[in-house]
This record gives sequence, C-alpha cells and structure tokens, in this order.
Amino acid sequence: MATKPASLRQLYESDFVLWLEEQAAALKERRAAELDWDNLAEEIEGLARSDRRSLKSFLRNALLHMLELAYWKAERERNQRQWRQHLMNTRTEMVAILEDSPSLERYIGEIFEQTYQTARREAETLIGRQVPEKCQWTLEQVRSDTFSPGPAVPPLKHKG
Repeated sequence: MATKPASLRQLYESDFVLWLEEQAAALKERRAAELDWDNLAEEIEGLARSDRRSLKSFLRNALLHMLELAYWKAERERNQRQWRQHLMNTRTEMVAILEDSPSLERYIGEIFEQTYQTARREAETLIGRQVPEKCQWTLEQVRSDTFSPGPAVPPLKHKG
C-alpha cells in the first residue's frame, strides 16, 4: 500500500473507491498499522444502516402496492399487472436482504406498523381516498409470494 496512515484521511475524502481497495488489501494482509480505523468503523456502521433503510423501503413499497391493488379501483384494471410485478420484485429484494442478514428478521417485525402508516399516507394521497388505519395483512402475507390482495370490500369513503 503506497499510502501512509497519515494520508488515509485525505485519500478517504478524495478517492473513496481507492481508499476502500487499499483498506481491503490491508485487512486481507493483516497490516493493522495501515488501517484507517475510525473511517472503517464508520463505514461498517453505515453498511448496517443501509441494509435497514433498504429493507424498510422495500417493505413500504410492498405495502403500497398491496394497498393500490386493494383500494385503487379506478386504476386497478389498467395497472394491476405492473403493481403485482413491483410487489413481486420488492418481496424478492426483502428475501435477499434477510437471507444475507438474518438478524434483521426482528427489525422488520419492529418496523412493520410504522412502515404501514407511511405506506398508508402515501396510498391515500395517490388514491384520493382513505384506507384502513390498521394494516389488514400480516407481515407473513406481505412477505409471501403466494399471497395477493384482492379488491377491498366495501369501498372506503373519499378523503375530504
């Protein structure tokens, strides 16, 4: 590694990819003196936050598409295939994250209700009508590739 520890901060700030490559090489070769410990710790913590944010985003998208399928009658016929495709994609991504990081299983359960509320507000804005304040589906149904919400009965009243 050509970079000396004193210049690691500069490299981190000026060429992140090169910094990553040099840090990876130093780790693999057990060159502890050449590691940028503070920034490495920060980046590793950031990876954990990134997985949590991604999982939450995919969960919100899955819930939103389920709400669209269930409650957006005016657009259902024209858009349901696309919504189902997006739902399938978000479920696939959630599975991938959870397979890589099984410890996030607990996290997804913890954020389920809060994430539903975010998706509900977004759905109400898109659809122009109220949807249930409490999620009508279980987390298992939201994650299941065999479950698909049908049209909601009875229709909900318009927002106003």
